[in-house]
Formats: sequence, C-alpha cells, structure tokens
Amino acid sequence: MPNEPDHLLLRRYAVARDRGRDAEAAQIWERLAENNFDRIKILCRGFRFPSGPGLPRDDADSAASEAYLRVIAMGAGFRERELGQFRAAVIRVVHFTCLDFGRKELRHEKHAAGSLDSTWDDGGDGGPYDAALAAYDAELRARADDADLEEQSRQEAETLVHWAIGRVRNDNYREVLELTYIEKLDGDAIAERLGITNDNVYQRRRRGVKELEKILRAPRS
Repeated sequence: MPNEPDHLLLRRYAVARDRGRDAEAAQIWERLAENNFDRIKILCRGFRFPSGPGLPRDDADSAASEAYLRVIAMGAGFRERELGQFRAAVIRVVHFTCLDFGRKELRHEKHAAGSLDSTWDDGGDGGPYDAALAAYDAELRARADDADLEEQSRQEAETLVHWAIGRVRNDNYREVLELTYIEKLDGDAIAERLGITNDNVYQRRRRGVKELEKILRAPRS
C-alpha cells in the first residue's frame, strides 16, 4: 500500500516478525526506515552538543546516512510495538551516530591544531576543545542509568553496519564506505585520500549505500 503510515507499517512488521516471516518483516521495516529518512536528516542537522555547536553540514549528511543504515540494522532485533517506542529508538540511533561523528571530528581538529596540549593562552590550562569534549563526556554520564543498554545497542548496530560494508563487492564503493563510516572522514578528505573528485565520492557512497541496504535487509540465518 503506497504512503502507508508508520503505525500501520510497524503493526504489520510486528505480525510478520512474530510469525517468523523474516523476509516480509525485513521489507516492511525497510519501508518504515525509508519513511523516516527525512526525519533522520533533520535530526542530524539539528543535533547539538551540550556546549552548543552542531555537526558541519557534510558530516551531518554523512551521519544521517549512517544513522539510516543503523535504523535498518535495528530491525533485526526490534521487539517493541508502539510508534512512540520506534521513534524514540530512531532518536537514540541518531543521537549516538552524531556523537560518534562529532567526537571523531573533535579529536581530529584537536590534533590538527598543532598539539594535543595546546591551550587558549600561553601558560593556560584549558585547550580550545576541552569544553566541548568535557560536555560530551558529561552528557554520557548524565545518561548513566541507560548507558549500558544504549551502548550495547549502539555497538550492535555499528558492528552490523561494518559487517555489511565488508560484504560490498565493488571495491570502489566499499573503500568509500569504509572511509566514511569506519574512519569517519568527510567528503573532502576522502577525495584527497583516493585522488578523486568530491562528485565521485558522492556517487560511490550513494551507490554503496544502496548495496548496504540490500545486504542489511536480507534475511540472515
């Protein structure tokens, strides 16, 4: 049924899943994920660290693609039935994906600034990225009650995405996916690393993501 609302898709997914119709459940879950891709993009672009800054636009778009893949991967183990629970799970996936991208970027920028020990002023104690990193760690501590469960869920989704990347047959697509989702490089860095244009990076990543979707939604024994 075209334009089927999320609550009906989730209901049909739960029925197919509970009756062991894994291929049907995977197809329904894919449609549910596709319905929420724009929501994922908006959430990634609106993501903010506790200290205020968000992700650069290119990183936000890359994070949205990875979060979308993690949502697809989440279908293998999702057991809730309520739409609110699904949307809360999507928000958590986006949140942790953006944190992963943001922390990588902050570490990279801190290193690129010249020294891991660089400070605001000569003789000062605080580095230019210390506040953002401290706020990141504080947020994780503030979520301590759910930290173990959230971290396990994040790691499972990330591991599944990395597993799927390793099964992409096209070497060019797989290389760009590894640099994007494992090394967390932006488009400019990937283009420079591979000696190709940004448009080539975009095309390879787009086609690679298509292959990843097929791999992730295929039934696994």
